[in-house]
This record gives sequence, structure tokens and C-alpha cells, in this order.
Amino acid sequence: MGEVIRKLNRAGRFLGWYIRYIDSDGKRKAKATKAASAADARRILVELEAQAARRQLGVSERPQPIHGTVLLARWIEEAQPRTRDRSAWAIKQRYTISRVLPLLDRVVDRQDAVRVVRKLSAELAAGTLRLTVAKLKAAWSWAMAEGLVGENPWSKLQLPTVDQRVEYLSRAEVAALIVAADEERDVVGIAVRLALYAGLRVSEVYGLRWRAVDLARGVLTIRNGYGSSPTKSRRERVIPIADPLCDALLAWHKRCPSREYVCPSSTGTATTIRPDIRGLYRRAGLAVPRSPWHVLRHTFASHFLMAGGSLLTLQRLLGHSSVAVTQIYSHLSDEHVASEVKKLRF
Repeated sequence: MGEVIRKLNRAGRFLGWYIRYIDSDGKRKAKATKAASAADARRILVELEAQAARRQLGVSERPQPIHGTVLLARWIEEAQPRTRDRSAWAIKQRYTISRVLPLLDRVVDRQDAVRVVRKLSAELAAGTLRLTVAKLKAAWSWAMAEGLVGENPWSKLQLPTVDQRVEYLSRAEVAALIVAADEERDVVGIAVRLALYAGLRVSEVYGLRWRAVDLARGVLTIRNGYGSSPTKSRRERVIPIADPLCDALLAWHKRCPSREYVCPSSTGTATTIRPDIRGLYRRAGLAVPRSPWHVLRHTFASHFLMAGGSLLTLQRLLGHSSVAVTQIYSHLSDEHVASEVKKLRF
């Protein structure tokens, strides 16, 4: 017979409910549970003993139907990924699958998966869609290993290819956008300049503190994104401040409503909401890009390379974890060199 154990540490602090039982191979095993009470742990024990008995009798396991939302919640709570910071991993998974959750409140089969992908294809960029499906595939693979489902409906789905073209603005388009931004609000003009002249992500723009801006030395120290969240690469980086950005920051510092945040909300506090700047492009007479904020970062990177900058330096400025990520911009410098050579005349 199995037993339920109330586990304590050396200081007598309660750690959780553990169960001890004999598996189908005849070996005694112990397992930690996330049960909230002894009764819940007892139910888990009974189910494990029943599974062991069925395996001994050669009765095949038939997973009980489980809704997709429940499966994903259990995956995030129970999976053991290879990471030192499991809490950060869980936050990242929840964020990635947040858009798809309303579509998965049912037992998901292959047809449901195809329907979900078709719907998301009209809403998400190809790269974002592929990342979302990869997370769903990983969750169902974990569920199969746990005996919760019998198949993975997300495997071998046909997904749209990722468009590797880099959208960026020309010098004339940058000038027009800045004029439109300055007509909007002071903080919008500064935010747009930080993305254009320093290549900051939008989360880094709105998470930037004045204490990270050293106008005397002419550098920005990027430590975090929105609020206290870390940067995407989880690394600190230092970026030289371009002269036009330095002038704008000096003028803005005198009238900024916040002594803490460079780009505060309308109340002078931190913001965690990405402002919608599609109207800004329209007022500047420009086509609205697929990613209105990220195209500003692309613009910084593109013009940096076309001005003769190196990929390795650009990697450091953008905070990419690997130069392989920065390689998407490499063709821009090649095209620029080719266009310059074509100007050669004798």
C-alpha cells in the first residue's frame, strides 16, 4: 500500500505533500506533488496505483479528455525545463501563448489545430506564429510524456514561411516621421528618437531611467525593459548617444514631468503599454509597416551598416545574444557596397 507523507525541511518548515507507492515494475517510488491538501495527495496516490495496476495487467492507458487551456496551465506549472530561472521561463511561456488561449478552451484535435493556425495567420507575423506553434507543440509533447494525451495535433503543420526582408526607413522618411512625432507630444518625439538613434526596443524605450542617461559622457546604459523586467537578452549594454539624440535629451530633461523615467506616462509614472504609433506614420505621409515600433530599430541597424559599421559592433549595440541574429541585416551592407561600385566611372 502507498502512503502520503507530509514533508518538512530541517527547520520544520512545510515543503509539501509527497507520496510513496509501488510502481508496476515492483519498485517502491517517491514523488513530490503539488497537492494543496492531504486529501488531494491521496487522490493522486490512488490514481498512480491504479495506473500501475493497469500496466501490470497489460491494459493500455486511455488518456482522459483534457481541454487545451487546462493542459497549458499544467505544462507551465509542472514542466521542468532546463533553466536556472524557472519563474522567468513560465512568464515567457504565458506571454507567448496568451493570444491563442481563447481558441483552446476545448479538447484540441488535429482539425482544431489547423483552424487555429489559419486564424492566427491573419493576425500574427509569420515569425510570431511559428514561435507560438512551437510552444504549443512543446506543451503537447510534454503532455504525451505525462500520459495526458495520446497525440500531438501541432506536429507537422504547414506554417507560412518567415519573410526575412528587413523593413527600414530612408533618411527622408525618418525626417518626416520625427516632424510628425514632435507635433504629437514631447514624450513621443523622444521615444521615437531613442528607437531611431540608439536602436532601443520599445520596452527599453519606456523602461529607460534618467539615471541610465549620462549626458556628460554621452552614453546610455540599457539595463531593463518595462518596469523592472530585464532586457530581452538579459544583459546590460552601453550605447553612445548620437548628437541629435543628445540635443533632444538635454532639452527634454528640463521639461520632463518625471525625474525617474525618460518616457513617462501622461501621469509622470512608468508605462507598460506599447503606444500605438500607426497614426504617426499616416500623418507623416508614410506607409504603415508591419511592426511600427520595431521598424525604427531596423532603421538604426540598417543605416549603421550602410555607413560602414561592422556586424560585431552592431550586435553589441542591439544587444543580440549571437551575431547570427544580427546577420539578417548583412545583405543591406552588401547591397550598399554594390550600389556604390556601380557609381564608378572612368
